[in-house]
Amino acid sequence: MLKNYFLTALRSLRKSKVFTFINVIGLAIGMACCLLIFIYVKNELSYDDFHSKSDRIFRFYTNDEALGVTSNSVGITEPVMPAAAKKEIPEIENTTRILTQGRLRVEVGEDFVYTEDAKSVESSFFEIFDYKLLDPAAAEAFKEPRKAILTQAMSKKIFGDEAALGKVLQINDQDWEVVGLMEDNKQNSHLKLDLLLSLYPSLADSSLAQYLDSWQGLGMVGYAVLNDASSEETVEAKLKDLALKNDAPEFWIPQLQPLEDVHLKSSGILFDGYNEAKGDITYVYSLSAVAFFVLLIAAFNFMNLATAQSSSRAKEVGVRKVLGAFRYNLIWQHLGESLLICSMAAILAVLFVLLLVPYIDLNINTSLTDFIFGRQDVYLTIAGATLAIGILAGLYPAFVLSKFEPVKILRGRFQTSKSGILLRKVLVVAQFAASITMIIGTLLIYQQLQFIKNKSLGFDKEQVVNFQMNDPGMAQSMPAFRERLMQFDNVEAVSTSSNMPGRTFGRTGITPEGAADDEQNWIVSALSFDEHYLDVMGMSVVEGRNYSPESGTDQQEAIIVNEALIEQIGWEDPIGKKLRFGNNSERTIIGVVRNFHFASMKHSIEPLIMFYNPNANSNLSVRIKGDVREAMNTIEKEWSATYAQYPFEYQFFDEEFDNLFKNDENFSELITGFTWLAIFIACLGLFGLSAYMAEQRTKEIGVRKVMGSSISQIVQLLSKEFVLLIIVAMIVAWPVAFFAIKSWLGDFQYRIDLFAFENIAIFLLSGVIALGIGLLTVSYQSIVAAMVNPVKSLRSE
Repeated sequence: MLKNYFLTALRSLRKSKVFTFINVIGLAIGMACCLLIFIYVKNELSYDDFHSKSDRIFRFYTNDEALGVTSNSVGITEPVMPAAAKKEIPEIENTTRILTQGRLRVEVGEDFVYTEDAKSVESSFFEIFDYKLLDPAAAEAFKEPRKAILTQAMSKKIFGDEAALGKVLQINDQDWEVVGLMEDNKQNSHLKLDLLLSLYPSLADSSLAQYLDSWQGLGMVGYAVLNDASSEETVEAKLKDLALKNDAPEFWIPQLQPLEDVHLKSSGILFDGYNEAKGDITYVYSLSAVAFFVLLIAAFNFMNLATAQSSSRAKEVGVRKVLGAFRYNLIWQHLGESLLICSMAAILAVLFVLLLVPYIDLNINTSLTDFIFGRQDVYLTIAGATLAIGILAGLYPAFVLSKFEPVKILRGRFQTSKSGILLRKVLVVAQFAASITMIIGTLLIYQQLQFIKNKSLGFDKEQVVNFQMNDPGMAQSMPAFRERLMQFDNVEAVSTSSNMPGRTFGRTGITPEGAADDEQNWIVSALSFDEHYLDVMGMSVVEGRNYSPESGTDQQEAIIVNEALIEQIGWEDPIGKKLRFGNNSERTIIGVVRNFHFASMKHSIEPLIMFYNPNANSNLSVRIKGDVREAMNTIEKEWSATYAQYPFEYQFFDEEFDNLFKNDENFSELITGFTWLAIFIACLGLFGLSAYMAEQRTKEIGVRKVMGSSISQIVQLLSKEFVLLIIVAMIVAWPVAFFAIKSWLGDFQYRIDLFAFENIAIFLLSGVIALGIGLLTVSYQSIVAAMVNPVKSLRSE
């Protein structure tokens, strides 16, 4: 029986080659899109799921509700909070603390290397997270000051094939003994590690010991394991009470975030630099919806063409019933055909994906081939999806074709069935509504990205090169290095600063002059720089003046602020006003800088104070002019003469700042690509449907031509129905697209106005595009049918 079903299905598919091709290709493209998105989503959702306690691990973070703060969520807590919480709150099983060190110069004798992801951690880190030590006893040795654990990759980088255990590393003029090695982690994790330093202060580290016991600042990364994940709200309430009991500022509200949310649900959290390559759950939801739409369009194509072809297969069904076939036999026959088409499409889809591997970066830790064929859950999902699509897409046609009585079928009754025609119309509307929604989304996402790129940033990011000068050994030579660079014609300006826009600025507390008792708690962002910084960055002073070395009191007594601070405080004449700091020192405002974006467009410009520090040596910025390559060669020569023991490493500021929008741009590119594929699939189905309808009306077309109808009149006749359906699809799609894109734009503090003329025009343009593409598709078949010789058309039946 099964063999008979299979052979019959093959004959049927071979008989309708065009429709088989359209179905298989349409489904294959749709399934390939879904497979790519599935791999992306599966990869994004896999972050940190390899830890055995992942469902009970939570990250400490803080809601900063102080005055002046608009981006309230910060991924840090009070330094002592995790340790104190473990002692005081019985619902907490364990905690650990982490200080991010980032890039460190590690010296071994005369040689040195740089780490990229160094962290200072407590030994409980290995009790909470499943990072594997080659020798578990290393965790015990790690409980002492100045101990280090290396990943295998970092050990090879520093020592080559030599044994690392017992060796001494010199970091910031301190000796650190290597007590263990850790396996290189190949799983997705928001924490990147290459060197771990013990977070246990020695007797000489009194400042570190004091810091670790502090309640009066935010700066520590912490994690907790709860006895029961459901006690999260109870623990948060106790954390708040614990903080208030220890006189922590009441506007810092302690919070917990599940580990499984850290990667995808932290887009609005600042001070989160250790959360490497964090994603965005909005993109996961959006792309999942796109996958659903694309697959739906492809499946609708199949259903559409199957029901449209039903009249041509009616006699086959009638004859089978007359010969004794039961209804379930016919259902199985048509479901078998559907499954065969889906299986062929699935094989093609996997081949398409593998061919696209060199051109698509899905940011997965393994090759795409290994991801698809090396993981049971992936290929079982592909097989299950193929089975489900085959059954769902073939279910309606199978039941429709099998339910009619033989006499009615043989008389062609189904050819005029209202249910079949109505279904085809509904499916065409659904296909084009989905396509139009995606067109609108693609164009408006592009508009938002262009808005971000073209919006005035408040500084000039072009032609600026940054050098990281974190090593203390570089500071002494920096003034002389700057002076030598300024002698060259292709160097316009050089400055030093503690930070750059796009990186996370620190925050500090202030009290504005004349503040009421209930307005004392202001927290503002802070930056320090030398007198050349504003020139290098192209920033403008709108009131007052810049810092000057000629004024001997600027470094101790003056302060420059941005417009946002003045606006929020409400001052009309800020120059000369005073700000008081936590140590009871006061500074006088000497200048106001025009607002500039120092975070992404998802965050408002916050109040900012800018200190004068001629020795702000963590970042050196050089504005170059003329030929870039020539300028960089000049700088490299001077670098080699001054810092011969340090590698010449730099980053162009425009590239660094643009990385803030990298995820948004990647998302836009993916959406654009999938949108055009969805439109192609919809048009492929429309092409097949119009071809079939033209074929069914061959005799009518011949009669009309004999009666004097022109080709344009016949094209209009055949196209009119599809035009009306696409117009209905436009009406359905517009509100759906509006609310979807409005939700997406909600993440941005600076965004396009959906009611602006150019954005309203996009809604109209999307309909025109869909209508134009649909008309081109249908018109081709209509013209072909209209140009056939009437004599031939009338003989065809």
